[in-house]
Amino acid sequence: MMLIDEVMTNYNTNLSDIAHKSGISKTTLSNAFKRPINTWTIRILNGVAKAINETPEKLLHLLQGDQYSLVINDHEQSIQGVKIPDLPTYRNVKFTVKSNVMEGWRPSRSDIEELKVFTEISHPELDQKFKDIFGE
Repeated sequence: MMLIDEVMTNYNTNLSDIAHKSGISKTTLSNAFKRPINTWTIRILNGVAKAINETPEKLLHLLQGDQYSLVINDHEQSIQGVKIPDLPTYRNVKFTVKSNVMEGWRPSRSDIEELKVFTEISHPELDQKFKDIFGE
């Protein structure tokens, strides 16, 4: 995560250059740069990105860093927006996900969909391994 001043330094540019390349006044840019990034307009974000020859997504990544959010909704029984109707399955998947997120995993929606499909299929070989390790 960087501040806009650090981005300008790293891209060897300044407020005047960004204003010239983006077509946005220095005053407008200066006022925006004093506020948190989440208050910037799309015009500001696009203008700065254009001025440093990067995509708006890349600029956001530079300014915000990695933004990850694990979204679990117990009321809807969903994880990352994937609904798991069977309550015991939902609880098992939720426990698995939360345990692995603590270890650094950042599951996407498709990861959760894959887990859901896996839990909906019978796996007798895994059941047998479990019984071998822990008994009946």
